[in-house]
Amino acid sequence: MLHQHEQIRALFPGAKDKTFLDAACVSLTSTAATDAIAEFLRDALLCPEASATAQHIAMDAAREVARQEAARLINASTAEIAIVESTTAGLNAIAAALPWEDGDNVVFCDLEFLQVAIPFDNARRSKQIELRPVRHRNGLVTVADFAAVCDARTKAIVVSSVQWSHGLKLDLAGLSELARSRNAWLIVDAIQQLGASVIDVASLGVDVIACGGHKWLNAPFGCGFLYVNKARLDECEPLTRGYLTLQDPEGGWGKYFSTPEITPFRTYRYVGDARKFETGGTSNYPGAIGLGASLKLINDLGKGALEAHIRELSRELIEGLKTYGARVVTPDEDHLRAGIVTFRLCDTPEEDAALAQQLAEQKIYLSTRYTAGIGGTRVSVHFFNNRADIQTLLAALK
Repeated sequence: MLHQHEQIRALFPGAKDKTFLDAACVSLTSTAATDAIAEFLRDALLCPEASATAQHIAMDAAREVARQEAARLINASTAEIAIVESTTAGLNAIAAALPWEDGDNVVFCDLEFLQVAIPFDNARRSKQIELRPVRHRNGLVTVADFAAVCDARTKAIVVSSVQWSHGLKLDLAGLSELARSRNAWLIVDAIQQLGASVIDVASLGVDVIACGGHKWLNAPFGCGFLYVNKARLDECEPLTRGYLTLQDPEGGWGKYFSTPEITPFRTYRYVGDARKFETGGTSNYPGAIGLGASLKLINDLGKGALEAHIRELSRELIEGLKTYGARVVTPDEDHLRAGIVTFRLCDTPEEDAALAQQLAEQKIYLSTRYTAGIGGTRVSVHFFNNRADIQTLLAALK
């Protein structure tokens, strides 16, 4: 258990008057994030810089904390991080950028959240691309299951590292090895893992990670990040461009905009790092600043310690559920789950939904989720939760 947990919990005032166990839907945020946004809003109100131009440049610079902390979170370089609106924006950006050819196929499993499939379905407007399903077996899918579906025309293996309806954590190391052996891209939606469980891209060899901030990163402000492995950056080109994805002019943009000779008829030299996937224009500054503060909090507290805390509370919940005769749908093994624990205590999905409503009336927040017949009552055990939250839920279920 984290030694400083009471201090951590104090940073999440939304957890004081309720038993909040639904970060997998949309998480509470911390005062660290809202304080950072409030400081930005004061600056927007007062313009403390020497000019509006200087203020604009300062606003762009303030976004960089999110890039630095995202890189720190997954052990990447800042050159591999783009600040984007959401997981959806990240997946759409990479799906539009891949060098598709007619006859390519994309492999993903039938447990996935629909947004994982949509960008690749949309790519079929311009190319003949096959979407190949990997069928789950009692809620489980393995690397071997993916390998059986891949072939020489597999362009990408696309996965959620943790499945949204029941919390199965996939073997990213094994999938990375499979993707490399087939010369395919491994594209990962990590929104149900990062913040609850560690991903180290330096050791895994993942090609792409897209992650919004509104779930386990505690930043529901419309901002997230996209990681693209530096070894892959030259193989994909974004569909859209903005002037902030150009190489910085000599002397900076302030000097450039005050130069009489500038013209739009020029040679445009774009950045080659992951920033090329950003809008390159005016962006969601409050969202990026809130995301940066949330990521910094997670990094400063220690990713490994937070994961251990979540695992300990999850184990207590699982064992408690078993004593009540609940069927725990989430895999029991530690390496096969992150922060989601899904269970069935009722006979029908309608009764599951009614149970969630009854608990909400007692200010116990969780969700009911299903995909491909797998799911039930979904509990999100996050690092701001404590044993009292678990015991409150168990007592209500009893």
